Amino acid sequence: MVKLTKTKDKIIKKSNELAIEYEGKYKGCGQCTFLAIVDALRWGGLDIIPKDEEDRLFSGLCLLTGGVGLSGDGTCGAVASGVLAIGLALGLQRETIDENIFRQSCAIVRDALLDKYYRKYNSLLCKDIQRKFFGKAWDLTRDEMSAEFLGISKGCVIMEGAMWATEIILDEFEKGNVKGYVGNPEVKA
Repeated sequence: MVKLTKTKDKIIKKSNELAIEYEGKYKGCGQCTFLAIVDALRWGGLDIIPKDEEDRLFSGLCLLTGGVGLSGDGTCGAVASGVLAIGLALGLQRETIDENIFRQSCAIVRDALLDKYYRKYNSLLCKDIQRKFFGKAWDLTRDEMSAEFLGISKGCVIMEGAMWATEIILDEFEKGNVKGYVGNPEVKA
């Protein structure tokens, strides 16, 4: 049985700190949000994926940034990465998934995470969130606009997205819905 080594509040705070740090290092909402969530949880005693898989996912996560491929037209990378982390934490498996488990997992994402974005930003789309957060949206495919954005973004929604998803995962952990990843020697499958 997995036990947290830090308090829930400390783990959530750590996800915020890592989000700020990672945005400075890695740029981009997709990868930074995901890494902040996963690494804060790991710091607090809960692995939701093996470290080598985290590293393997990095390439794909980078492409979720800026509304998918910097287009601004898709889902905010912080939203998409938060959903991915929650899904990994809930541990849906091809071999054991059923309609009820699938629908319950979707409800967790929809009612807990997506609802927060809709309440604050009225959207999940990158450009809409940029407009609400900054008062304007950038064409991130243009180098000069991307540089301008990164110069003022200070985490954009990466910090709150990481904290929201981390909190949701920890809430589900407290309910017994998150066990840690299968393959971790401390986790009984």
